[in-house]
Amino acid sequence: MLKAVIFDFDGTIGDTLKLVIESIREAVSPFMDKTLSDDEIASTFGPIEEGSVLKFVDKKYYDEACERLYEAYARLHKEISPRPFEGVLDLINYLKSKNIIVILATGKGAKTCEISLKQYHMENLFDKVKTGSIIGGIKPQMMQEVIDEYKLSKDEVIYVGDAPTDIDAARQVGIKIASALYGTRIEEEAVKAKKPDAICHSIEDVKQYLTSLIK
Repeated sequence: MLKAVIFDFDGTIGDTLKLVIESIREAVSPFMDKTLSDDEIASTFGPIEEGSVLKFVDKKYYDEACERLYEAYARLHKEISPRPFEGVLDLINYLKSKNIIVILATGKGAKTCEISLKQYHMENLFDKVKTGSIIGGIKPQMMQEVIDEYKLSKDEVIYVGDAPTDIDAARQVGIKIASALYGTRIEEEAVKAKKPDAICHSIEDVKQYLTSLIK
C-alpha cells in the first residue's frame, strides 16, 4: 500500500525549463564572450543551478554570477512560470487527505527552490523538501533518506518525475516511478524505453495511478 509520494519539481510541479535556462543565461552572460544556446545550458543539468553557473564562469566571478542568477530567477518566474501546472495543488492536497506523506526531492538548489515554492504559494505544502547538490545528481540518496527517515518499505514509496534519469534513480533505489510527460521538456521515447511503472500524460493520469496504489 502506498504511504509516500516523492515529487520532482522542474517539469513535474511546474513548467520551469525555460525559466531555468534563461536565468542561467542572464547570470553568466556578462562573463562570457558568446551567447549560450539552450542546449549548451541544458547539457549542464544534473547539479543544482549554481553548478551550471560554475561550468561557464571563472571561480572569481562565481558569487557575482550566483547573485545575478537569483535575481533573474525571481524576476523571470513571474513572467515565464507564474503558477504550477493546473491540478498539481489539488493532487497534493488530495494525497494529504489520504494521509499520504508528500515529499519534494528536486535537483534544484535550495535558493531557487525557495523562490519557486514562494512564487507558487507552496512553502508549507510538502512534509519535507530535499534539494540537490552542486557536485551532481543525488536523487537516489534523497529517495533512500525518505525511506529511512519515515521507516518505510520500498514498495510503499513512489517517485513522480519527468526525466529518464528519474527512472534510473528510482530503479537504483528499488521504488516505483511514475513518469510525467505533460511539461515542455518531454523525452517520451527515452522514457518509454526505460519502462517506468506508469506513463502519465496529464495530472489526472498521475492522480488515477496513485489512487490505484492507495486502494
